[in-house]
Amino acid sequence: MRSRFPPERIATHFIAVLAGALIAWLALPLWREVVMGWNQERYGLLVEQCDGAMRDHYQAKQTAALAPSADGTRALAASEIGLIICQDYDLYQKKLLQWGLSENELAQMRLRAIEARASDLQEVIETHEIRY
Repeated sequence: MRSRFPPERIATHFIAVLAGALIAWLALPLWREVVMGWNQERYGLLVEQCDGAMRDHYQAKQTAALAPSADGTRALAASEIGLIICQDYDLYQKKLLQWGLSENELAQMRLRAIEARASDLQEVIETHEIRY
């Protein structure tokens, strides 16, 4: 039984699909750069705000643990409310993942945000430093 489609037509469709896949594969890095550039400022702001909120919470928690007081408890509760910004950060990060960015690209955006807001090397060190 003969095929409904002539071999030339099948070959043409195969080449078109192959060309489309190749173009998409080559365009992916460009797409990711555009998404990163378009969202860097907003994402960087959320990184900074969430980082500050986590630092404030950590400090309030340590203060409340070392010297329990009513003021320390109130400061801890206020710092916990401040962590709400981290929800916005997380949602924005998930949105960027849906747009095709990888975890490595998000990490690159975080580093760019930290470096952009640091006026000297000491600020970069303090941002990355683990405190006990």
